[in-house]
Amino acid sequence: MSDLKSIQWVSEDTIEVHLGDPVASETLEKVERLSRWIQATHLPWLIDYCYGFGLLSLVVRPDLISAVQLNQTLHDVLKMPSQRSSDNESDLIEISVCYDPTFGIDLKSISERTQLSIDAVIEAHYSRDYRVLATGFVPGFAYLGETDPSLHLPRRDVPRTRIPVGSVAIAENQTVIYPKQTPGGWHIIGRMPGSIVSFTDQSIHAQLSMGKSVRFRPISLTEFQRLEAAHAPD
Repeated sequence: MSDLKSIQWVSEDTIEVHLGDPVASETLEKVERLSRWIQATHLPWLIDYCYGFGLLSLVVRPDLISAVQLNQTLHDVLKMPSQRSSDNESDLIEISVCYDPTFGIDLKSISERTQLSIDAVIEAHYSRDYRVLATGFVPGFAYLGETDPSLHLPRRDVPRTRIPVGSVAIAENQTVIYPKQTPGGWHIIGRMPGSIVSFTDQSIHAQLSMGKSVRFRPISLTEFQRLEAAHAPD
């Protein structure tokens, strides 16, 4: 658990910490443990940080910490007893998804390419829990993995210019939820009511972050419409 693949300076104030295989359970445990530690600890040498796939980037004050010191600090953190239970329900978020063809506009093509029935495609998608592997692209956009191997497909050759808010999609070995209308090249499989992120003039609140897990719950078109109406602003 305490092994770090490498730590290196990539600019005068930025250090990259390579933690391992992006989707390996051991790597995710490292990411989640470091994320909790950073959020809970006052670190005068830390300016900012972000996670990629198996990678932790730290913007630091070089006058207050060196790569050698950081290496030892992170080793010590990863050796500490974990305070997170593997079945901690507070880290699990259930998200309702309507897989009706109205929203799952790529279900037919996914079915043809995977040689699965549409029902089998849908079941393969919602029948497992996913962990947040990374966040980025736009605020609130989380990469979730891994999808069932039977659903692994490359991204679309031609991306769409507009993906509706709440669209749930798959590509490669991951699944995502679009937090706002953006272009995108993922295969759209359904849609959640409302949005996974809320925006105000002062802040952005994203439901999905490192350490969180997602469980999809299939719902009917009727239930989607009811929940969507409940999310609509007054």
